[in-house]
Amino acid sequence: MKKKKEYKKITFIYFGLLLVLLFTLSAVKSYGQIPVRFDNLQEAMAAPNSVEWLELRDKGYDKFPEVIFQFRNLEFLDLSGNQLKSVPDEISALSRLKYLDLSGNLIREVPGSMGSLDSLTTLHMANLPYLNLDQVFPVISQIRDLRVLDIKNDNIVTLPSSIQNFTQLELLDLSGNPIRVIPRELTYLDQLKILYLNNDKELDLEGSVDVLIEIEQLQELHLENDAIKVIPDKISRMKSLEYLYLNENHLDQLPPSIRTMPGLKYIDVHANPIPNVFLDEYRRYLAPSIKINIGN
Repeated sequence: MKKKKEYKKITFIYFGLLLVLLFTLSAVKSYGQIPVRFDNLQEAMAAPNSVEWLELRDKGYDKFPEVIFQFRNLEFLDLSGNQLKSVPDEISALSRLKYLDLSGNLIREVPGSMGSLDSLTTLHMANLPYLNLDQVFPVISQIRDLRVLDIKNDNIVTLPSSIQNFTQLELLDLSGNPIRVIPRELTYLDQLKILYLNNDKELDLEGSVDVLIEIEQLQELHLENDAIKVIPDKISRMKSLEYLYLNENHLDQLPPSIRTMPGLKYIDVHANPIPNVFLDEYRRYLAPSIKINIGN
């Protein structure tokens, strides 16, 4: 139970950290309280200057509700789970927007004006089956303070070379995409601390580990449910890595070099076919400096 609580705590801290710090705390500092959430467009229209947080997910919209552009103080906008096919040029009017979720729509491209959303720190564009990254990446890479980018489950096979332009990214979620080899362009993301590569059965970890090593600031790596059978010994060269998630793979052991990783604090290997004799050994040589979750 204690280990499960610790796992949840770690996930909460690292995945929610940027949203909490960059949005909620700034709101508290500026306004003295967390903004009121609106989830009804008619109610929001009745007080347009008060709308800072707007949740319109799963409303069945097939067009972007342009009345939203009246909410000039808007900071949080969730339009996920609708049927939107496009984003209007007027999106640039939302100059205070910090969080935008367009996941689960039918969007293929975005307007060039979206690149001028200088306050935007968190962008979710997951579950977009028609997304054209070659058009989208050059636009959103211009968002100067973008820290969190979620493009999971977008059927991405190859990342465009323009991924190297996201130099302020701290969290990148690529999970659920059939990416085989991580491109070297990711090494240009010198602020990247958290990387999700889970649920990718095509991932060639052996062919990607050299790139992962060169992402020097990477602290948290998610490789859950990737059908991985062997962890390359050279993964120990990831000097800044603190949290490593390997659960739900096909591992029958870990490389001895794991114990030499200077920054590692936590490793999750539960739901792997690792024999008990190895698990007992890991408990001995990893503890107490490295906590290990083996699922029992």
